[in-house]
Amino acid sequence: MLKKVVLLALGGVFATAVAAQSEIFKADDLVKYRQSIYQVVAAQTQVMGAMVKGEIEFDGEALHQRALNIDNVGKLLGETYTPATRDVKESNMLPAAWEDMDGFSAKGKAFGSALQELIAVSGEPGFDEAKAKPVVGKLMKSCKACHDDYRD
Repeated sequence: MLKKVVLLALGGVFATAVAAQSEIFKADDLVKYRQSIYQVVAAQTQVMGAMVKGEIEFDGEALHQRALNIDNVGKLLGETYTPATRDVKESNMLPAAWEDMDGFSAKGKAFGSALQELIAVSGEPGFDEAKAKPVVGKLMKSCKACHDDYRD
């Protein structure tokens, strides 16, 4: 029972934060904010991809830190997806994302799961290139899946 109350309270706080966010920022500013977060994600994944492809020296600790960086900024994304941003011309979201929010959310959850797996594996002793390739690949595939269906 207490767990449900806490979850409901947290949900209310998040909903209030999103509502307040949409009142403070203009829709085009929220899109810029969202795109800035994705720029950080892209920069982090680009380096991780280069490591597992052998284009740059592999550094397991640095890869782990980059995964944590994505996790930290990724937590901010939810507050940027408000209906007010749907018609912002500069947004790269296709109308399909808004029309299929369940599918869009499922892809976001798949990305989150892949990221959490990467964080866990990269934080273990003995993390190396061989262990990194499949989990980084899974993360990259989750990015591509969303881009393929919901990004212009």
